[in-house]
Amino acid sequence: MKSPLFLKTIRFRLTLWYSMFLVLILAILVIGINVALVATRPDIPTGIPFPGDSQTFRRIITDERTRNMEDLRNYSLVGVGAVLILGAVGGYFLSGFMLDPVDKVSSIASRISHTNLKERIKYKGPDDEVKRLADTFDEMLERLEGAFESQKRFVQDASHELRTPIAIAQTNIEVLEMEQNTSKDDYKGLVDILKSSLERMNDVNDSLLLLSEDPRSRARWMAVDVNSMLGEVYDETRAEAVSAGLKIIWEPIDPGAVVSGDAVRLKGAIINLIDNAVKYNQPGGLIEISATTGNDAVDIRIKDTGIGISAGDLPHIFERFFRADKSRSREKGGSGLGLAIVKKIVEDHGGTVAVESIKGQGSTFDIKLPSSGV
Repeated sequence: MKSPLFLKTIRFRLTLWYSMFLVLILAILVIGINVALVATRPDIPTGIPFPGDSQTFRRIITDERTRNMEDLRNYSLVGVGAVLILGAVGGYFLSGFMLDPVDKVSSIASRISHTNLKERIKYKGPDDEVKRLADTFDEMLERLEGAFESQKRFVQDASHELRTPIAIAQTNIEVLEMEQNTSKDDYKGLVDILKSSLERMNDVNDSLLLLSEDPRSRARWMAVDVNSMLGEVYDETRAEAVSAGLKIIWEPIDPGAVVSGDAVRLKGAIINLIDNAVKYNQPGGLIEISATTGNDAVDIRIKDTGIGISAGDLPHIFERFFRADKSRSREKGGSGLGLAIVKKIVEDHGGTVAVESIKGQGSTFDIKLPSSGV
């Protein structure tokens, strides 16, 4: 039989310990007073009869009772003082014993900083408030360490993304400066390179701004007809797919499928997935756009017959600046933020995005959004 939860709490154990300690002190006090009274009573001589007159006998009894009451009062005062002292000293050490785990947790926590996030409390003890506090603290450190590592990678990757177009622009400017006979066409070529570099930096900047947007902002939210939105996506991406030698198909669904959200953002997320399906597909490949409704949700699926994603890369593909194939991705001109943006947009709309992929056979991205009754 499982013990009630309150039996494992520090409050219950402190109450139990203090109660037992108080009972012990009170027992010592009562026994001590009784022993003291017995020890201080004079022995009654034997063989000597009490005086015959009742007045004398009454006086003797009264005097003895008075002495007993005085002794009881004195011993009680001494006992109360002793109880206070013993209670204070005992309570101090008892509290120290009970709170020692808290002190250990505090000591370890004080050593942890942003440069030392790998240390953990790993508290071993009963499942009480201190254990739950230590476990919660360890979980928080785990999240903080992940956040700091993610931030560190984010800064490094963002710096790399911006450094590349800057380096390209700077190198071409320096080369042109060293030319003795620079023509007008050379300057035009440099302008084109600078424009391309600036556009790339602007794309990275826009992507970072989108990723930092407050998800609670719903100024542009409306009822979005999924069928109409997917139709627009199909019309806008078909030419690109065909020019890449790919076949793209889409079957309209029930026009009553509606989600609530920012139509522009949702459309952009789906186009992003289709752009990837085009970039990383194989000659003569296929892209399928489909959607289903049910269980108060709308499932949008983008399936391709492309190069696929390795099992080791799948858990990371929605991370910022992550590239499954870094060399090929850079050749394609991607910033490594596309899937991270898709994930943020979908989650901002209360949905989820998942992927299934087999290396060399293709990938399937599944977006699930809560349907709207609007």
